[in-house]
Amino acid sequence: MPFPKNILDISPEHDREAAELSDERFDRGEFAVRALDLVRPRRTIVAICEDATRMRLERGRSWGRSGEAWAMLAIPRFASRRAIALAVAELSDVPTAWALDLLLGMTNDPAGD
Repeated sequence: MPFPKNILDISPEHDREAAELSDERFDRGEFAVRALDLVRPRRTIVAICEDATRMRLERGRSWGRSGEAWAMLAIPRFASRRAIALAVAELSDVPTAWALDLLLGMTNDPAGD
């Protein structure tokens, strides 16, 4: 049964994309930094925390700095590229589908792009 529009679905199934795991070997922090460089969230300072227990994105506005914001991206050790790309895409002003296509198409090897 679908939820009414005024109720937020907080069931575990709702966060399935953010909880995606992968045993692929790659530098998740570097992937997130390179992803942020590509989509460039406007006037936002982003802190990346690796080895978190779960994927988490928190953000807010910078007090005393009009129009500026902060964000913290916590990345678990086995997060998938897609989960990281979704979190980074959420910070940008670009369409999510475009950001995912761009971010999932890049490699961790700077010479490979």
